[in-house]
Amino acid sequence: MACKNHPGECITIHDEAEAPLIPKCCTDLNVTLLIGLLRWRIGMKRHEIRAFLRAKGIALSTGTISNRSLDFLLLFKQLHEAKTAEIKALIDRNGGMILHMDGTHRSGGRVVFVLQEGHNGIVLDADLIPSEAEEHVQPILSKFKKTYGSPLVIVRDMAKGLALCASNSFPNKPQQICQVHFIRNLEKDLVTGYHKRLKHAMVKHRLTRRLRALRNAESGDNGMTKLQQRWVHIAVDYLLYPIEKHVKWISHPISYIVQYYRIREVSNLVSRLIRWNASDQFVYKPLMDLNACLRSVLEDSEVFKYYCLLDKTLEWLDELRDNLRLSRRTNLKDTSPDDIDLEVITKNIRVVLARIREESRELGGEYPQIASAINDAFESHWKELFVPEPIVNGKKVAFRRHNNGLESSHRRTRKAIRERTGRSETNSEMEQFGDLLAILSNLWNPTYQKGILRDVVDLGYSLSPFVNDLPILRKEYRETRKGPEIQIADEKRMGILEDFIQALETTGSSNELVYTLQSILGVEADMEAVCLC
Repeated sequence: MACKNHPGECITIHDEAEAPLIPKCCTDLNVTLLIGLLRWRIGMKRHEIRAFLRAKGIALSTGTISNRSLDFLLLFKQLHEAKTAEIKALIDRNGGMILHMDGTHRSGGRVVFVLQEGHNGIVLDADLIPSEAEEHVQPILSKFKKTYGSPLVIVRDMAKGLALCASNSFPNKPQQICQVHFIRNLEKDLVTGYHKRLKHAMVKHRLTRRLRALRNAESGDNGMTKLQQRWVHIAVDYLLYPIEKHVKWISHPISYIVQYYRIREVSNLVSRLIRWNASDQFVYKPLMDLNACLRSVLEDSEVFKYYCLLDKTLEWLDELRDNLRLSRRTNLKDTSPDDIDLEVITKNIRVVLARIREESRELGGEYPQIASAINDAFESHWKELFVPEPIVNGKKVAFRRHNNGLESSHRRTRKAIRERTGRSETNSEMEQFGDLLAILSNLWNPTYQKGILRDVVDLGYSLSPFVNDLPILRKEYRETRKGPEIQIADEKRMGILEDFIQALETTGSSNELVYTLQSILGVEADMEAVCLC
């Protein structure tokens, strides 16, 4: 079976007589495999899968489809863990591994923590943890070390907890901080502050309200008036777009400096149109009002000051990005590590930093302070930013010095979930399935297919040995995903609280009291050691 949109990817499903039934249900492994691929690879919604199966003569509820698609993820994780010997052999053939570690979460949510091999992009392990604190990350790294050994280099973000965990698990192994995270943090410290000042200076002119009013300017009956009204409307849309769409770079807002760039562009065109109208003895009032709006901003010395500071800061950071091969112009598209000469890059970075210091002294004012912050950040993290390439069998091993590949995978997973379930459910779905989907992504990895799954002719047949483990796997899955709430119906909670107090006040014997309280609270009867003081 093949998808018309992915003709190179074929799925083999073995004979129905050989397909084992999923425990405690009437669905066989063939259907589970099909449901999993339709949901997680094709991105079909549950009701779409239900309609598809019904057309094939298979009637399942959307709840059953949810359960079977989860079973598929759990089974593939078991298959992946059974292939550790093959993965270890691949790592050894490569002369070692570069370990990329990164977590993704939303504020207040749990972390999908992923460990990826850098040469081939294979996800080695993934887990859902409450946070990136040491007590949660350390067990994952200890398990990883026991299974795969120590990496040549660790690539991580700038979190101190990750640094400590990596040092404890892999002492004396070099740690490369993700250059994207480094630049992003530096940009946040510098750009965000000056952007807020620029925004505060610009909003005083009430530009947004005045521009929106010009969208509705009457055009009149004259043909040229109608055309110029249309021109003004397009100009207003162009000017308002950065504000209304909340334009960002990475995760930091830059809406107002983008709008200022556009104001400068449009203002020049407005002046030229006004001059043309004057030569034709024609005046269009909304155009004159637009000109007045833009001139009020451009002639504001405070706005201009913060624009210059922010523009120069972005220029300096962009030059550093270019030398790190993390340019805005390429939108952080991956660069092959073999194309990067570390010695040349470090030399160029030193030259750029020196030029920034010199230029800042010439500009004076607040510029030396900005230049100093940039230089201090690079100096304090220099050794972590530019870890020497490890040498294996006399050859240098080039590696990517950022986690952009991992973060891109996180973003793709979130996008797929959002398209399937809607924005409001994205975070919840990510916490439910994010780590399992990270492991499943190996199924589309060419190296994993050829090197790790080379003996897998039939995916269903290879998953079947783990089918009997599903009841335990489901229970473990629910345990790790359950929230902090005790699962009691809300309408019963007050009754339980009252019964507990009443039992304390009326029950005499201590032993009898313990059992009574256990029964009220729904506690397992393994609390023999409970004592009341």
